[in-house]
Amino acid sequence: MRAWGLAAAAVLAASGARAADAPVAYRVSPVMQAGALNALAVEVAFRGDADGETRLDLPDHWAEGEDLSRLVTQLQVQGATLEPGAGSARVLRHRPGAPIRVSYRFAVTGEPGRDHLKGEPVVRPTWFMAHGEAIFAAPAGRQAALARFAWGPRPAGWALVSDLDHLARRPGRVSDVAESVVVGATELKVVERRLGRAPLRVAVLGSWPSPPERLADMAARIMLAEHALWRDQPRPFLITVTPLAGGEGGSYSSTGSGKGDAFAIESTTNRDPAQDPHFLAHEYMHSWIANQLGGLPETDEARDYWFSEGFTDFYATRVLLASGIWSLEDYVARYNEVLTRYDGSPARNFTADQVMAVFWSDQDAQQSPYDRGRLLALTWDRAVREASGGRLSLDDVMRRQRDAVRAGTAKGTGAALFPDMLTAVAPEIPVRADLERHVTRGETVRLQPGAFGACLAISSQQVPVFDRGFDGAKSGQTGIITGVDPAGPAYAAGLRDGMKRLGREGGKEGDSRVPIGYRVAGSDGALRLIRYLPQGKASFDLQVVSVLPDLSAAQRAACVKDLSGG
Repeated sequence: MRAWGLAAAAVLAASGARAADAPVAYRVSPVMQAGALNALAVEVAFRGDADGETRLDLPDHWAEGEDLSRLVTQLQVQGATLEPGAGSARVLRHRPGAPIRVSYRFAVTGEPGRDHLKGEPVVRPTWFMAHGEAIFAAPAGRQAALARFAWGPRPAGWALVSDLDHLARRPGRVSDVAESVVVGATELKVVERRLGRAPLRVAVLGSWPSPPERLADMAARIMLAEHALWRDQPRPFLITVTPLAGGEGGSYSSTGSGKGDAFAIESTTNRDPAQDPHFLAHEYMHSWIANQLGGLPETDEARDYWFSEGFTDFYATRVLLASGIWSLEDYVARYNEVLTRYDGSPARNFTADQVMAVFWSDQDAQQSPYDRGRLLALTWDRAVREASGGRLSLDDVMRRQRDAVRAGTAKGTGAALFPDMLTAVAPEIPVRADLERHVTRGETVRLQPGAFGACLAISSQQVPVFDRGFDGAKSGQTGIITGVDPAGPAYAAGLRDGMKRLGREGGKEGDSRVPIGYRVAGSDGALRLIRYLPQGKASFDLQVVSVLPDLSAAQRAACVKDLSGG
């Protein structure tokens, strides 16, 4: 309360400052009724524009959340008149530079499940979780303005955490507030570890296979390794873990959202974040990629995912090998998983426009830029080493780009800046032509011999395409087997439309060589396990990575060093 009062008072007292220079103060308050959370209240205090008209930008869209302003209730304004209207862009009229307070609420929502739209806030009777992008309004044009944050009154027995907590002591920017996460609950467990001198907080809600302490230990180890890669000092960081309902029968859903100083995990509780180091390494790597390398475009950001997500995957894998968390065999297994998914993907040769058209509705299209970008990063990394005689790697290109962005000598998004950064180091690499072929036109990325150095081999084999034989997505949502293809492998094994889907056993998504099984109940109530190879009639050319036989311990160590960036 005191922090909010001081911040708001500073805003209201700054009558001599230009509106763009005056700080913006934010406060979030749980609203309780009869001992349960009834709503999440947000307050924003700022000075109006000097011309007497200020545009207020309410949350609009982020990730899978569309038209987020529709979730805003009880919108009230003090110090200005809110013009009639709807949507996310609202107009405030006021005297020049007037102090303005805006308040609004988010009502209680249903329990989030596997189909929860990433980006929409969750408000439940005993907990809440929200991304800053989805709940914080801002006066237009003030992303670079100073900002402060404070919690409202904390309900008895509740814990409240956010990566914005430090803004109560020293101001940040409005853009920091937008890129944030806020979580509160009656049974939120917060564990702290040290990253050198910086604190790591891990806030976990719900029951998970591993205790929060194990997750915190794994995360700290990964984070220190990533700071070593970037040659940066650790900063305070927050990890939040909140549950999604579902996960019965072996199915799961898990998403991560990287912020500048936090990442938020939303998952069904049958997936253990502590046992998925690549997931943790990927999300923390977003602290640099693309946040510190130029960021993402304001619209159609998925067009740049080959860089922001694909390169993040590449470096997550590299860090896990370099730190010893993964063995050489683990590293090879992950690349074989990637190549199986990529080479056999129906979206492998989608153009960039085709990917964008169905990105949020087609899982294969969503995965495409991740895999393309990873394989391009691997290819360019080896090319930089060869061009420089082993003196440089892609790591040097990325660090130079980060330094240029920090110094203000490079302007643009991360993906837009990268080609020039790579060309400056190795002009013989046709980076723009590669992007045109593999990202814009969707031509297949084929790894060349030596892409992994001297200790890993690349071979090819013909593999049947993955064909589940029925509509897996719809059947998973409804719990009823739907869309069985009479000419497909599921039908041949005995699966029929109308059977109740009880669960899945085994199988590997996208890999037709691994048997998959479904526990079902027929119309007569009889329980069955139907197992089969999910193989279609067509086949594709799959690249396979393997460790060369009979490597000595010294050769293996040299291999790991090479694949870790030298």
